Amino acid sequence: MKKLLLITILSICATAGYSQQDAKAKEILEKVTKTTQSLASIEAKFTFEMNNKAENIQEKSSGTIVLKGKKYKLDIPMMGLQVTCDGKSIWTYMVHANEVSISNMDEETDDLMDPTRIFTIYERGFNYKFAGESTDAGVPVYNIDLTPQKATGDVSNIKLIIDKQKMLIRGANILGKDGNNYKVSISQLKTDGVFKDSDFVFDPSKYKDVEIVDMR
Repeated sequence: MKKLLLITILSICATAGYSQQDAKAKEILEKVTKTTQSLASIEAKFTFEMNNKAENIQEKSSGTIVLKGKKYKLDIPMMGLQVTCDGKSIWTYMVHANEVSISNMDEETDDLMDPTRIFTIYERGFNYKFAGESTDAGVPVYNIDLTPQKATGDVSNIKLIIDKQKMLIRGANILGKDGNNYKVSISQLKTDGVFKDSDFVFDPSKYKDVEIVDMR
């Protein structure tokens, strides 16, 4: 469940919906989308933290993500998780179990479950508001608050952190209704990588005796 939640958090976003939204936030987010759409690929390292003060829980993981259009590859070594998608099929490989499950990429799936949307963040389902400027590890950033338009769901608030110079998402802080707070930080961002389509297809021949569960 935690692995699925991380994928969800890494992909907090959807399509543009600007009506009745904060004008300053709209302007910034439009620029973020324009920048993102102009890139042939995005490669980044990230850290993921989960804290629950009431339960005295602190967890931290790190990983990498590569995006090329609707294709992506997500690797989280500490969780033993690799997710690969060629835009049609999704391979979820559990390292410790040496098992890969295959499913279809459903166009009807909630946008929150699509990691290709990690760097485009204002959305259907959330109201957004400009929350000022600050610095993050010495980098000038914009802060934008997202609040759910509906009371249902597990998230009460999301703060987006946007690199002012690059106009790309740098991180997000997520407040959960269950007392869990999450922080995702993007680092070592590269936008000049060249990736073949085959890089986004899971090759079982590279994993000895891997168990394949095909759910398509």
